[in-house]
Amino acid sequence: MFKKTKVRQILELLHKDLSAREISKTLNVSRNSVAFVKESYDKCDKDWDEICLMNDDEIYQLFYPHTFRPRNRFAPVDYSYVHSELKKVGVTEMLLWEEYCEKCNAQGVPHCCYATFANGYKRFIADKNYTSHIEHKPGVTLEVDWSGPTMSYMDPDKQEQQTAYLFVATFPYSQYTYVEAATSMNQSDWLSCNVHMLEFFGGTPVRIVCDNLKTGVIKHPKHGEVVLNDSYLSFAEHYQVAIMPAQVKKPKQKASVEGAVGKIARKIIGMLRNETFHSIDGLNSAIRKVLDRLNDKPFQKRNGSRKAIYELEEKPYLRTLPMLPFEICEWSYNHKVGPNSHIWFHKGQYSVPSSYINKYVDVQYNSSLVSIYASHKLIAEHKRIPRGIRNAKRTEMSHLPYPIYTPDTMESTLNKAEAIGNSTRTVIGRLYDNAKVKEQALVDARTVLDIVGVYDKDTLETACSLALKDFYLITYNTLMPYVKKAAKNRKKDLTNKNIKAQKQGIIRGADYYRKDGNL
Repeated sequence: MFKKTKVRQILELLHKDLSAREISKTLNVSRNSVAFVKESYDKCDKDWDEICLMNDDEIYQLFYPHTFRPRNRFAPVDYSYVHSELKKVGVTEMLLWEEYCEKCNAQGVPHCCYATFANGYKRFIADKNYTSHIEHKPGVTLEVDWSGPTMSYMDPDKQEQQTAYLFVATFPYSQYTYVEAATSMNQSDWLSCNVHMLEFFGGTPVRIVCDNLKTGVIKHPKHGEVVLNDSYLSFAEHYQVAIMPAQVKKPKQKASVEGAVGKIARKIIGMLRNETFHSIDGLNSAIRKVLDRLNDKPFQKRNGSRKAIYELEEKPYLRTLPMLPFEICEWSYNHKVGPNSHIWFHKGQYSVPSSYINKYVDVQYNSSLVSIYASHKLIAEHKRIPRGIRNAKRTEMSHLPYPIYTPDTMESTLNKAEAIGNSTRTVIGRLYDNAKVKEQALVDARTVLDIVGVYDKDTLETACSLALKDFYLITYNTLMPYVKKAAKNRKKDLTNKNIKAQKQGIIRGADYYRKDGNL
């Protein structure tokens, strides 16, 4: 930077009536500079009082205006346009400089060199890259994310390498970190990692800051309400924690976990790069050992370690975990209830109340239980059909408007006959014993048992005992005369009994006249 003439000091000494030679010696400036300032002051329309109120730069600009004139040796660069274009994929500073040069050549004006172009852009974005230090409170925020770099393990069944994705969680205050390997980044693995994370930390924070991943966030508009998916929302309600996704393309809102991905996760990958693992559990066991070592390592610019600060200063502020851990469930929507009062789900059928036939329901499921909801109301629960079994049914009898129809068999008809009586059981048994094809006698046995629907069990049992005295093998036609006779006798007995009761009248008995135990 050039050396400025001491204009203010020269004017002060001139105001004190010092000569140009004395001022030159006192301020160590040339006499020509003193003479130029004196001449300019005489021509200036401002007095000394006004000049005293101005700062040094304003005074210097007043006396040396040519120094502040811009020197446009080349066409100016629109750095606002450059800054916006660099955000696009494939655009570089060199490309934009070449476009700038082509534009200047077309207009016939000189252009700057690439170094000037790049340095000018650095000065333009200097104030835009400012990053302030954020003071985090202990136990308030927990940041989670998937790591970009992955690991691998050998699947013993398929005999090939499988990709393992790293889940990373960090407390910004203490930088205490949790890392877990998962076989995928789907909904169940995401929730499982979140549950294991809280168990590792031994408590729940006030809020969890995550990325805008589809397994957790359905919609996160720039202006509007954040919509979480049902499973992640159920997880948050179970642990009483707020889910606050970072804004889109705002990685600095979860800077701690981004740093942990770069420092901790990459370091774990590097330290285990030469080891071979044959299961995801073996990989997680090795990760936990390395992670404990990294969390115990002392800070370079801070007292203590991640674990020490977490245990002493942050963990006391966490809320206690619920008695029961979160049971990971997934949702499946819009299942139509069929005319048999069942829905199809994962190649199996599950019953719902018959009032929901032809309506649509939602299913919440996990590895052991299937819960069915209609309008957010639980209407049915069933044990889940094991994997690999197709076309199986889970039916609750109370859901059906009528009992399930089951065709008669030899065993069922024998059981029904035995429930009526021994004689009936004997008649039905002889029908089966004398049939060349056992199933062929099923029709004859059913016609005999259907007599109960017309008369009653006692009548059939009496008729069978009477018929067995005359015949060995009894069919429907053989039995019907005995049934009618038994029904007629039964009706006659009931009539006689009623007549006898009317003749006898109503007898009060001695107890009616007894008072206080005495007659």
